[in-house]
Amino acid sequence: MSKKAASARLGQLASTAICGNDITSSCLYVSALAIGYAGRLAPICLLLVAATLFLFRSIYAEVVGALPLNGGAYNALLNTTSKYRASIAACLTILSYMATAVISANEAMHYLHSLWGGLHIMGATVGLLAFFMGLSIIGITESAVLAIGIFVFHMFSMGLLMAFGAWAVLMIGPATLWENLGDPAPGGIWVALFFGFSAAMLGISGFESSANFVEEQEEGVFPKTLRNMWIAVTVLNPGMAILALALVSAPEIRG
Repeated sequence: MSKKAASARLGQLASTAICGNDITSSCLYVSALAIGYAGRLAPICLLLVAATLFLFRSIYAEVVGALPLNGGAYNALLNTTSKYRASIAACLTILSYMATAVISANEAMHYLHSLWGGLHIMGATVGLLAFFMGLSIIGITESAVLAIGIFVFHMFSMGLLMAFGAWAVLMIGPATLWENLGDPAPGGIWVALFFGFSAAMLGISGFESSANFVEEQEEGVFPKTLRNMWIAVTVLNPGMAILALALVSAPEIRG
């Protein structure tokens, strides 16, 4: 590789921003979903997902480090098993991305609906997905500089939201939190943990996306992106769930 090509490769911040914009936005919907299924156990479910991700990231870093080629799970399986099995994994990955896109778009329109009551949520969701589908069809590429700007703004706004949320809890007291913690887990503890953990797994979709452009990253950056995403998910998702339980009643969150 030439010096010019090497200098153009992505550093830690740019690489983390490109893949992190996906996974760190999950706190906007996955915390509420986990509370809907697990109630007071939602923070535990989200921490269990973070623990699972911690174990997975060391394996993923080793596999992709041994085969540092774009393609993620598909490329890893293509070099270790049959093309048929690798293709199944690739199809499942596409389905995962599609599910995440639909959930994210729908939740975004729910947020917008709270500001504009006349918005048709399902129609707006379809329109938003169609807009980005059009961008993909015409071949628009992602800008690393734009990704960094979005990532920094997002992390700053989430940090500010958590700070104001903690301040609100100090002002109004922990009464809502104790009330929510006193509610029994939906369906019992084990059922709540199972469905809560399953819903919380939606919050780590995109963790594998860093491997899709590992060839564009500087040497040694890939495992750092996995570490950064894991830290963000471990802090944001359970933190948002705890603040939600402390500020909003569980039935209202489920509604």
